[in-house]
Amino acid sequence: MNSKLKLALSVVGYILGAAAGVAGIVAGIMQSEAGFIVIGVAFLAAVVVAFIAGATATPKGALPPKIEFGGKFTPPDWAWYIAAGIIVVGLIVGGILLAI
Repeated sequence: MNSKLKLALSVVGYILGAAAGVAGIVAGIMQSEAGFIVIGVAFLAAVVVAFIAGATATPKGALPPKIEFGGKFTPPDWAWYIAAGIIVVGLIVGGILLAI
């Protein structure tokens, strides 16, 4: 894959991840729901960890007859484990706060 395209896709991924975090925070503020804010902060924190580690991803996909989609992450493994842990904890804590 072209290095410029790979860089562009990584930047788009960072932007979309950060946008998800900002959307969660804004929704939490508008609805006065701390759970959404916690989830939004978790997304932002995970994006920061991935960015600091220099994580990238390469999208993959195929059309019929064998439809497939997904991506291949090029991590420093520790960064993905930390980012995934942050997301999981954020979703659990946010879900508990939303359920209360």
